[in-house]
Amino acid sequence: MRALSRGIAIFLKMTKPRSPNGINFALFGLGKFGKNYQRLLNPKAIVTAHSGNAEDVFKNPEIDAVVIATPPSTHFDLAKKALEAGKHVLLEKPMVLSVAEAKKLRQIVKKSGKVFMVGYQYLYNDYINYLKKEIGSGAFGKILEVKNEHLVSPPREDVDIFWDAAPHPLAIYQYFFSPEKLISAEGKIEHDSAAVKVKFENAPVLEIIASTSGDAKTRKLIVVGEKATAILDETLEKDKLTIIKNGRTANPQVKFKEPLRSEVKHFIQCIQTGKTPLTDVDFGGQITEWLSIISKSASN
Repeated sequence: MRALSRGIAIFLKMTKPRSPNGINFALFGLGKFGKNYQRLLNPKAIVTAHSGNAEDVFKNPEIDAVVIATPPSTHFDLAKKALEAGKHVLLEKPMVLSVAEAKKLRQIVKKSGKVFMVGYQYLYNDYINYLKKEIGSGAFGKILEVKNEHLVSPPREDVDIFWDAAPHPLAIYQYFFSPEKLISAEGKIEHDSAAVKVKFENAPVLEIIASTSGDAKTRKLIVVGEKATAILDETLEKDKLTIIKNGRTANPQVKFKEPLRSEVKHFIQCIQTGKTPLTDVDFGGQITEWLSIISKSASN
């Protein structure tokens, strides 16, 4: 077997029967998210970062779709090969690491005719969807500011903390407000820490704070409106969402399902129906463009 760059190995499980949903998956990566995808999908083939190559998975006609949860620097090459081999692709964030790669990938996706989706799992989070409906209904009044805090996160070698953590708040922001234009970004981005404020045209200010260190693990989204403020704290076991209005606090009872399970379900439905995913290559391209612009502005 020919070696594949960055030492990726494949272990085919050809004795497994076809998945109950009729789709056979291959999984690239067995890190934190890779293991969760493995639990949810029971893939027919698994690709890990030990040794060997992955050519067989692309050539295998029994594999219908691949999930890529490998280091970001490998995303473009693996997604390109999978699409060109006729596989549907679910790619973890960040989609790719440059606008140029995003544009190339978009062309490959359109040419392939296959379903391509980026794993911005917060858009499949029931609390986020509850907030989207409340914001849209005017319950918060005019939204003045959105703030995201992401502290204590394992550092990555191939991307800084901003490219690792910021895709989620940027995806949520795009989902909530669909701003037409990014006007400015200021702040400071280093490998292990980031603090930026971003202004968009006719949209609220977005503040992102991220660090590999901190006093405690923090995963918090704050939405400040003229009438009310929402605080979503993902580290809490219950009452994750708090609404503050007229000096009173409330914890909406939201029927919560595992976001990653909902994300995978959406991907499978898109394959089965031909529907365009909520977080498709165009959505991913927009987030990649914002990441690039903000990163360049705040790193100078």
